[in-house]
Amino acid sequence: MMSRAQSGSRSALALWSFIGFASAASVGIWVLAGIGLKGPDLAVVVLIAVLLLGLDAFYSHARPDPRIARLARGMAELLLLTIMIGALSYSGATLAMPLWDGTFQAWDEALGFDWRFWLSVLDANPALHHALVLAYHSMLPQLVIAVAVLAALGRERHLDTYLLAYGLAALATVSVAALMPALSPLVHLGLSPADHPNIVLAVPLEFQEQATALREGRMRMVDLSGAQGLVTFPSFHTVCAVLLLLAFRPVPYLRWIGAVLNGLMLVAIPIEGSHYLVDVIAGAALALAGWALACRIVDGEGRREAASGFVGTAPATG
Repeated sequence: MMSRAQSGSRSALALWSFIGFASAASVGIWVLAGIGLKGPDLAVVVLIAVLLLGLDAFYSHARPDPRIARLARGMAELLLLTIMIGALSYSGATLAMPLWDGTFQAWDEALGFDWRFWLSVLDANPALHHALVLAYHSMLPQLVIAVAVLAALGRERHLDTYLLAYGLAALATVSVAALMPALSPLVHLGLSPADHPNIVLAVPLEFQEQATALREGRMRMVDLSGAQGLVTFPSFHTVCAVLLLLAFRPVPYLRWIGAVLNGLMLVAIPIEGSHYLVDVIAGAALALAGWALACRIVDGEGRREAASGFVGTAPATG
């Protein structure tokens, strides 16, 4: 018979293998590209991760509480995945591959999506704009809440699936973005705050300044306090919105709150996030693919546990 601790260790193997791969890739590419995080920022990330993993060890062995232990480890996993893969997006920008803005704009036009028109709609409806901005900026808090809620409910297998899907889809996103970079429709169409005087979009123009500085070799150190999302295609916000919809699916009440909030986020992404519509379509496709692959990995492990005679307490991922 397999012990519960052994099961938990097996369940974490795929996720930590992925975190190790992403971390090694980040460090290797930073060295090759000649960029990296500022020393104090990196020290803070490492310190927080060590403290969280220390809590995991304490509540796994000294004072066993599986839910608190899984919460601490889940927060460490989310932190490391976010920092390491986020850093890869900066490394990818240094490749300075040809920009795809013209192609993405043409694809949007073929789909009948008029970016200027929808910007004017938001500019004429500031109340709608404010609601969409709140939804857009809810991404990071929701990512943390999902880990906390799933750990508290003992949905360990679902939590493993969520975090593994997040890592897989995020890595795919930054990889595609490095090869097919764009500066966003806001920049491509030559728009400025004067074109939307009644609203301030959720994404500032600083992201374009950082992307350009990386492409031109003028930026070599990343300051986490001023870091910007540099990925246009596919949309990482879309990846997260879709994964959060799936993560909250087994949680009573929150599934409906999450559906409304992430539905609004998806509506906000093209204009508030300065994305092409095709960015959203590609982001949704990567999120679903990442979730499907994570389910195969985690559920396959569950079947192996069952075949070995272990009956887990956590419900299987749906």
